[in-house]
Amino acid sequence: MILSILKGIFIGTALVLPGLSAGTVILILGFYRKFIEDLSSLRFKPYLPIFAGAVIGVLFSVYAVSYLLEYFNSQIMAVILGMLVASIPAVINYHKGDKIKALPFLFAAAGFLITWYVVCDPSNTFTVLPPGGHFHFLLGGVLSSATMLLPGVSGSAVLIIMNLYDDVIFAFSNLEWVKLFFLSIGFIIGLFGLARVLSALYRRYQTEISFLLGGLVLGSTRALLPVSLSISFIIFALAGAAFVFFLTRRRIGITD
Repeated sequence: MILSILKGIFIGTALVLPGLSAGTVILILGFYRKFIEDLSSLRFKPYLPIFAGAVIGVLFSVYAVSYLLEYFNSQIMAVILGMLVASIPAVINYHKGDKIKALPFLFAAAGFLITWYVVCDPSNTFTVLPPGGHFHFLLGGVLSSATMLLPGVSGSAVLIIMNLYDDVIFAFSNLEWVKLFFLSIGFIIGLFGLARVLSALYRRYQTEISFLLGGLVLGSTRALLPVSLSISFIIFALAGAAFVFFLTRRRIGITD
């Protein structure tokens, strides 16, 4: 029981920190394939202690990140930037010696352009959702929970891509229950509704989707870049990158 709760805390922490993938953490803990199969069959009773630990990990990490964003905003943005950039090699399904094809790179370019010039462009007034609105939270919960099960893909990175990460942290730290309710409903829909479909698509089109995700993550870094780079910002970014590199130095694939 205690071990399961500790595993859940580790997974919950990964849910909050961009650059860390809950799917990768579950793989490291050794029950990824069984978890996906049980989840698709709605057999989640054996995982209740892990879910409880994940809630503890999320709450602790959210309050820690909220405090850091309030008092050390520039430094934490630098760390998150470094974590995102360092996570890209773990996202992209490419191995040394693989034949290079044009299509995956086109997907990566498309993902980068979408997030860099559309989603994260501060001068862009186009939006398909009211920023920080209830449906924005609902969709954020759906997409972040569905993608978090893909090894290498951070659910929090998806929230950054959607310009929703800060709003979610703020909602947790200030207990905005209505927004958290919509986020939770979206999380449940994504976890039990889309996760199986997305996992199946990922297995079939792993290379193309992984490059698209890599491009989306890289483009989303625009929202974290400061007006001007400083030595301290670079140092903290390198620290964040080193942290993710240490955790993912052993490349873990979805079939491991």
